[in-house]
Parts: sequence; C-alpha cells; structure tokens
Amino acid sequence: MILFADIVVKVSLLVGAALAVMPLLRGRSAALRHWVLAVALVCAVAMPLLTIVAPAWHIPVSTFTIGSIAPRPATVSVTIASRQSPARGFDQTADTPRMADDAGRGMNLRVLVGLVWAVGAAASAAVLFVGFARLRRIARRAEPLEMGRWAELTGELARASGVHRRVTLLRSDHPTLLVTWGVMRPRIVLPFVARDWTDDRARIVLRHELAHVRRGDWAVQIAAEIARSLNWFNPVVWLACRQLRRESERACDDAVLNGGVAPADYASHLVDLARALSAHRRPYVPASAMARSSGLEGRIAAMLNARLNRNPLTPRTQIAAAILLLCLATSVAGLRAQHFSTFSGTLVDQTNAVLPNVAVTLTNAAAQTRNEARTDSNGHFELVGLRDGDYQLAIAEAGFANLYEPIAIAGHDVTRTIQLRIGDLHETISITSGGPAFKPDLELRAKAREWAEQRMQKVAERCGGNGAAAAASGVGGNILAPSKIADVKPRYPENLQAAKVGGVVLLEVLIGTDGTVRDVQVSSGDPDLASAAVDAVRQWEFSPTLLNCTPVEVRMGVTANFVATP
Repeated sequence: MILFADIVVKVSLLVGAALAVMPLLRGRSAALRHWVLAVALVCAVAMPLLTIVAPAWHIPVSTFTIGSIAPRPATVSVTIASRQSPARGFDQTADTPRMADDAGRGMNLRVLVGLVWAVGAAASAAVLFVGFARLRRIARRAEPLEMGRWAELTGELARASGVHRRVTLLRSDHPTLLVTWGVMRPRIVLPFVARDWTDDRARIVLRHELAHVRRGDWAVQIAAEIARSLNWFNPVVWLACRQLRRESERACDDAVLNGGVAPADYASHLVDLARALSAHRRPYVPASAMARSSGLEGRIAAMLNARLNRNPLTPRTQIAAAILLLCLATSVAGLRAQHFSTFSGTLVDQTNAVLPNVAVTLTNAAAQTRNEARTDSNGHFELVGLRDGDYQLAIAEAGFANLYEPIAIAGHDVTRTIQLRIGDLHETISITSGGPAFKPDLELRAKAREWAEQRMQKVAERCGGNGAAAAASGVGGNILAPSKIADVKPRYPENLQAAKVGGVVLLEVLIGTDGTVRDVQVSSGDPDLASAAVDAVRQWEFSPTLLNCTPVEVRMGVTANFVATP
C-alpha cells in the first residue's frame, strides 16, 4: 500500500505540474500545450516502471523524537514466572484459556484498497474496450467513400496537410457521428448527413480531421484514457485528460485556420455543425469529436482572436519539451522522502502456537525513535515506516522470558518468526550454620502432593474441553506454572560451619516435563557449599509446567545464601 500511495503522489505531482504551467503557456500555441499534457500523461502511465529504474534522491524528513532513551543491554535477565501466582490462561476463576481478540478480524486494509482500485480500473478498462468494439462495429457497417467528390477532397487535403498515410474515409448510418481514429490505418467516419454538406463545409471538416491524423492525436488520447483508467480515483488526471481534449481540438482549429480558412467562416460552420450534430445522442467512442458542444464557446473565442499564437509544433520544440518533461518525470519517480522499511512477522510460543495482543517494540537509540505494534489474532505484527539503522527489539509478556535482540534495518523489509520461551523461575533459600538439621515435613509434603494432583486434575478437565478448543485454534500463551511438592534444604558443611565460613551459591536448574529436577549447574560459589546446595536441589520435586496443556521443561535460578553465625 505504501508503494501504491507513493506512485499516486508522484503521478499527481507530475500531472499537476503540467497543469500548473498551462497558464504560463497562454502566449504559446495550443499544439505546445497539448504536447506538454500528452507527454505528462504518458509518463504517468509509465510511472511504476520509472519508479523502479530512476536513480533515487532523498528529501530529509524529520523523525518523531521521544526524548532521551536509555540504552538497553543486548541480553537481559528473563521475567519471573511466580509459583505463587496463578498462571496465565489457567487462573483460579477463568474457565477458558485466553482466546484471540477481535482486533485482527477485519479485512486487511491493503487488500481492501487493492480490491477497490482493481474494481475501478477494471470498470474503466471495460468502458474503454466497449468503445473499441463500438468503433470496429461502426467501421464494418459504414460505407467506404473510395470514389467521387469525398475521395478526391480527402486525397487533395491530405497531401496539402502533410499526411502521407492512406486515410480511409467512411460514412456511417448514424446521423451525427463524426470521429477520427487509428494510427497506422487512420479512419475518418462521417455522419449520414454529410452527403448534404457543401464543399466549403466538407473541406473544413476534412482539414480538421486530417489535422488529428497528422498530429497522432488518437494515440495520445488512448494513452490518456489508459492513464485515467489506472488513476480513475485521481481528479488531477481527470482534469489533465479534459484539458488535453480541449487543446487537441484547438490545435486542429489552428491548423484549419493556418490553411487559409477565414476565422468567421470557420466559426460559423462549427456552430452549425455543433447544433446539427447535437440533435441526436452521440454514443461513447474513444476517438476525437470535432463538434463537441463542451468547450465550444472557448474555441470560437480563440478562433476570432487574431493575436493568438497558432504556430504548429516544430520537431525541435517537440523534442526539447519531451526531454524536459522526461527529466522531470524521472526526477519525480526517483524522489524518495526517505527509504522506509517494514519489520513484520509472527510471534509464537514454545509449542508454535501464536501469541495475540502482545506488544512488539523497536527502539533506535541513535535516532531516538520508538515504534510499537501489537500482534493481531493470528500472532502477526507489522512495524512500518522504519528508517535504516540499528534497532533494539523488545518483547515482554507475562509468563515468558523478556526478549531483547538487535535488529538491523538496511534498505529492505525484514520478516521474522519469533518464539518466546517460558520465563525462568527464581528461588532464594537461606541456610544458617548451627541451626537444626532439616527434617522434611512428610505430612505437609503429602498435602502439597494431594493439592497438586487436584489442581492437575482440574487443569486436565479444562484441557479436554475449552483448552482443546484453544489448542485447535492455534492460539497459545496459556501457562500453568509449577508448584513445589517436595522441598529439601541444604546441610551446612561441617568443616565450613566450624571455620565460620559462609557464602552465596548460584545454581541453574532444569525442571523436566514430569516436575523432577533433571540437571543442576553451578554458576558460582564455594565448591563445598555448592556441593551441599546441589545435593539438596536435586531432591526437589514440582508439579509439571504446562504450556497450552502440554508439559514443558522450565529453568529455575536458585540463590543459596549460607550464613555463618558467630
């Protein structure tokens, strides 16, 4: 959608610039004004291609500043999933897991815009093709005028006008249809009433239509129709197409007057033709019409104004204007306010179920910018309008480990599937020297085990009902944190207790899917104190940790404080 809007703006700038110079060209001929508009509209059709191939140049754009941003480290400690608090998705009161919100259920805006544009463009193209078919049908049914007065006049005036192609002259059965079309094999269709025209009127009409042929106006008009079909929603293009038709007719009027026809006589014939040909409804055809009533007053005024410039367009002027407009179109096509990229993707948990309604943040400390988006019901997120640079990705969600990761944006879109893992548990224990030896409370342990079994039974029932529906929907993030069933405290080593030596031991513990301790790693601490802490922690037992009704492993950080008393 950003590319679509970019092309719309560039087309509007280019065509709008061509319209803006029209008042400045009042002293120049209608042929020059028509040529300027024609080249601008052709470049508008080619704007998507020009945007790709044109060299880029940038306009500095100020960015939204959020003030001072404290830099964050690339790796940060993870969140705490508390054993005492109810787990996300399996709280004590909720009957169903968290489901997808309704925010992402509407039709995607880009799809909607593309569909609306396609419908409008297709309708405009259909009208154009119907017009082509109508022209072909008119040509098949029309009477060729290959002999007689009309053929002789056409040949004579074609040579005088500099038309070297063979022009087919036709007379239709329609009472008011007067059009010219074709490039390699141009055709002039006269109305049925043309058989009653005088030689003077016939000469004026043929001079005008042959001027269209010599100038190649039909090809220009078709290019304008294509531009209007592609930009059917753009009023600037519509205005340019209307002005193009007016300047085309005035340029052909100038050609007739330059051929020696008196302005008053031409104006009189044109008014009579417009009056006669407007008596019947004219079918739409994509071709020039000499006696169109719209703009007739302005054409008459221009004919009678002897001070107007009526010079035809010279090849040198034509080439110079085309080069100038092509340079302008290339500059507009290469215009880049700033290259913006998109960072998008899908957020999932350890079971690859999507995580809706989670904040995803990108921070650029150097540019002092921050972009944030929330995942939709399908776990999809999209951050748009990102300038090139180094960003810090931050995702924080209850029950999951905080994620901080550097992201480099360098002139292209980035798409990622990001997986959040369950947050680590943390527990701190204190062991005092000289204290009584730890004795497990078997009755309390039995009650804890019974409570855990009842809790798991309720969860199992829920997983078999609403939980299964949530799993089938692909929505994740439903966590049941573990609870400790069996607790063992470390014994203070006798040698260190006698020497009154204390210390802190840090352990990294892996709790398996069945709730037992699978692995214990010592991060720091005295070897004897660490050995005592490891022996105790290995005997701990927990209820299983569930993610979307599936048992998963979870890590725990244990801090053991050994305090030596005097």
